[in-house]
This record gives sequence, structure tokens and C-alpha cells, in this order.
Amino acid sequence: MARPDDQAPLFPGDGDAAGGTLRLPDLFMLRTGPESDVVVSSRMRLARNLDGFHFKPRFMEGECERLEVHLREVLRESEPSNRYHGLHDLSATERKVLFERHLVSREHAADEHPRGVSFSADGTSSIMVNEEDHLRLQVFAPGLDLEHLDRAVNGIDDRIAGRVTYSFDPRFGYRTACPTNTGTGLRVSVMLHLPALSGRLEGRPRGAEQDVVRLQNAAQQLGQTIRGLYGESSRADGDFYQISNQVTLGRRPEQTLEDVGKLVRMTLDWERRNRDAHLERNRTRIEDHVWRAWAVLTHARRMTSTEALTLLSALRLGVCLGIVDAVDVPTLQGLMVDMRPGHLQYQAEAELTAERRDEVRADLIRGKLLAT
Repeated sequence: MARPDDQAPLFPGDGDAAGGTLRLPDLFMLRTGPESDVVVSSRMRLARNLDGFHFKPRFMEGECERLEVHLREVLRESEPSNRYHGLHDLSATERKVLFERHLVSREHAADEHPRGVSFSADGTSSIMVNEEDHLRLQVFAPGLDLEHLDRAVNGIDDRIAGRVTYSFDPRFGYRTACPTNTGTGLRVSVMLHLPALSGRLEGRPRGAEQDVVRLQNAAQQLGQTIRGLYGESSRADGDFYQISNQVTLGRRPEQTLEDVGKLVRMTLDWERRNRDAHLERNRTRIEDHVWRAWAVLTHARRMTSTEALTLLSALRLGVCLGIVDAVDVPTLQGLMVDMRPGHLQYQAEAELTAERRDEVRADLIRGKLLAT
């Protein structure tokens, strides 16, 4: 069976080596935030379009390029400390790195039309130009910090709105390319680490995540959804799940934040209770799960990205439960990003075969863990 690393390229030109033109921002996940034993990170995104331009599916000839040039200048004025890159000027490896850091979407990286991204040096904000909408404003924070993100994304939105005219309907709100974003255009996402709810600690086979299914049903009833590591249609590798809102029309932003926050806190409590129950019932099983992960991570010479993420997930749980003190959560979260295929090739400044990536990945993880 083909491994994820060996499957078809993530997007066209995936075999290109890194071009060296991209300056990466800092990795915000190297810091911890509130509720970090369960919550990895939080994100808020606003979808916006400009008056005077068609939506992306109906661009006229040359309109896409004119809009990208126009918004590039707008963002240089509104976010002068940000770095701007035209994605069409970057190599496939560089675009993959941006995707792996969630600074751009999979579709934005894969497209071929004129488009770009503006991001802060600390990696806590990014603005996609000519994605599905003309603008996608994103802000990130480690842990659960929705109030801070609300202030941050609205600040960016206000600065841009002072230089452009958004497409807005007094009755329906902000007009967007997809009706599911019409209204506030707001998407709130929280990434959680749920090894107990996934059934991992009971040795359940994949697909038998009974508690996660119940969580998904509860989310659906509340107008929210549960997705995998990279959002829509992605898998929950490593027991990482995203909770996010689905409804934007007729819902005030404050209500969306409150609703997502409630479900996240309910999930936090549920996950923690399950972890404690497993520890009380069978501590030896949990310790074995964690230390086996440590043993493989510190001795293996080859490792796929899926295997590495699963093992790092187990080790993260061990750190949060106080079983392991040889490494901390930020270091593990940094490894979860640095060991991805695009990052390995970016650091190597060369194209690597899947087999060679497995070797480099194992060397990277082993070296980092044994050095701590």
C-alpha cells in the first residue's frame, strides 16, 4: 500500500527543489498558550471581497492579475511589517512549506493563477490574496485564546477596510464566493489533541472512535463541525482534530465565538476526564504506550510522516500527563512541523525521494529528542 509521502504530488510541480526566495516566519507553536495540554492552537479567519471586481470564478481576462497587484500594494500599506510573496513566484517546495504551516490553504498552494500571501514575521497572521475569495485574513495563537484573536483579526480587517471597499449587502452581510461564508465571513477553528476520546488509549482500531463520533454529532447539532489536521476532508492523523463553526449567515461574531468556545471547553473537560480515568484504571498501559513511542523515536533510522506524527502524539500525551520530562510540548510541536515533507526538502535545499525523507526525518527527530 502506498504511504501518504509516496502518493501523487500535493500540487503540480511537486518535484521542484526549493528556490531559496522564501523567508519563513517564526513558528508560533514553539510557544505554549492556555489549555495547552489539550488545545494545540486557535485560528480565526475572515473572508472578504472587493467591490468593483468579479468573484474569482467569474474573473475577466487579466482581472485576477490586476487584483493581485492592487491588493499587494494595499497590504504593503496596511501591514507594512509583513512579508509578501507571490505564490506563482515560489517553488513547489516553498508553497508546500507555507501549506504545512497553515499560512496558505492546499488549494491556494496548488492553483496557478496570480495570487499571493502576506504574513507576519512571528507567524501569527497571514493574508491570502486571490484564494477562493479576494482576501482571506487569518490569525493564529498557541492554545485557546479566542479573545486575543478576535481583537487581532478585527484590527487587520479595519486597517484594510480603510483602503478598499468591501462587497457588502445590508441584509445578508459580506458577500463571498461560497454561500457558506456569506454573512460575517468568520471561521473560528481550534486544534485539539484528543488521544483519549479517539480510543487510542484503549487500543481501538482506526474507525472505532466512538467518543469522537459522539463529539461530531454534538458539534453538528450546534452548527459546528469536526475536521482533521488540515481542515476540510483531511484525516485526524495523530489524534489531532479541529473544531470550527459552519454557520456564518445570521449569526453575530460574538455568538460564534461563544458557541465554539463552549464546545471546545466541553471537549477539554471530556478529554481530561477520559485521560484521568485511563490513568487510574491502567496506568501501565498508558506508560507503555508513551515509552514505546519514545523508544522508537529515539532509535529508528527511517520513519514516515504518518508514523512520526502518531508517535509524537503519544509522546505529547506523556509529557502532558507528567510521565516524560525529558522534552517539552513546544519542542514536540516544532518537530511535528519540521518533519513534514516540504520542510525537510526546504531545509535540505534539494528534492528528496520518499525513502530519503524517511531517513532525514528519523535523524531530525532522534537528534532533537536526544539533545534535550
